Amino acid sequence: MEDRCRVLSAAIETLDDVFYVYDANGELAYWNARLNELFDLTDDELAGMAPTEFFVEDDRAAVEAAIAEVFDQGWTTVEARAETTEGVVRFELTGRLLTAADGTIQGFSGVGRDVTERREQAWHLQRQNDRLTEFADLLAHDLRTPLAVTSGHLELAAQETASEHIEAARDGLKRLESIIDDLRTATREGTLATEKTTVNLADVATVAWSHVETDRAVLDQPPSILVQGDENRLLRLFENVFANAVTHGPAADEESEDGDRPHLTVRVEATPEGFAIEDDGRGIDPDIREWVFDPGASQTADGTGFGLYITRAIAEAHGWAVRITAAKSGGARFEFDVGADTAC
Repeated sequence: MEDRCRVLSAAIETLDDVFYVYDANGELAYWNARLNELFDLTDDELAGMAPTEFFVEDDRAAVEAAIAEVFDQGWTTVEARAETTEGVVRFELTGRLLTAADGTIQGFSGVGRDVTERREQAWHLQRQNDRLTEFADLLAHDLRTPLAVTSGHLELAAQETASEHIEAARDGLKRLESIIDDLRTATREGTLATEKTTVNLADVATVAWSHVETDRAVLDQPPSILVQGDENRLLRLFENVFANAVTHGPAADEESEDGDRPHLTVRVEATPEGFAIEDDGRGIDPDIREWVFDPGASQTADGTGFGLYITRAIAEAHGWAVRITAAKSGGARFEFDVGADTAC
């Protein structure tokens, strides 16, 4: 037993994090050497110190509240800043209540982890996202005015002359409008999906299908699949996958016996990891399955290349993963791993 205690004590001393034990009175009773190093204090100076003494004035109220929580609830987590020998450090502090066999409260223990760099990276990333969104909004605003003027002149020209070039120019302007809309969407959908509620994907899929030009494609009745998610963003996700299926389904020259374009069937199903959307079209070549998620990637002349990029951005904003495989029919299959976000 004594050897085990020595090994445990040595292990605690090797931690880069601060380890601490406070007694039932909230006074420091045990700690590792990391605490001495960070605050340049001796064991005698540390013994009996209150938790709040280590942290800057503005964060002490949060620490006091966390201490009350650990004695009341049995555990706590809080962040607080401290002036140390390594500069101002932001700590993520944990606390777990310690009790004797008879239930008597003996104090609490925990770990203080330096999360300064992680917080700074998160702040800079948010700043970059904000600037990207602002840039996309400004770009869209600045482009729409000359596009509107060009469109107006084009319509005037169409009244004076009949030319196949007029329609080609109209198609080009429409594509520019689509690119602008998708660019603005792409800069927004990658942010965290904060408006999460319990969503039935059967309802979302049905509504999304009604928003897509489906030609002769059909959607099998989706099963009830409950997830925690942002309904509006999931609607866009399904719209994009459905549109991709229809666009890359049977080719126009693949005619059936009656001379029409063959039917395309799209299905939504539950999987052990979450859900999948698949079709019985031509599928996606394994060599380009990752490439099609890149911004601007498109296999059609009139595509913007943002549809599947936005799909993955929405999935990742929910904390999900998405991958493309082949359906049993040979068509495309999008599999979404929702992890712990399933509601049932």
